[in-house]
Amino acid sequence: MYYFLLFLTLIFVLAKLFGLIAWGWLLVFMPLLAWMIWIVFWIVLAIVLHEE
Repeated sequence: MYYFLLFLTLIFVLAKLFGLIAWGWLLVFMPLLAWMIWIVFWIVLAIVLHEE
């Protein structure tokens, strides 16, 4: 899944740089940001469950 999101982000960045899409940079990097949020969620969940 990570490699798919990385590849998708790469495609979006290249499309943005070549002017094929007019999205903002936040949308271009959204696949990686979503992955990071997902990882942080699981880390926080593990910490909270471990403390109980």
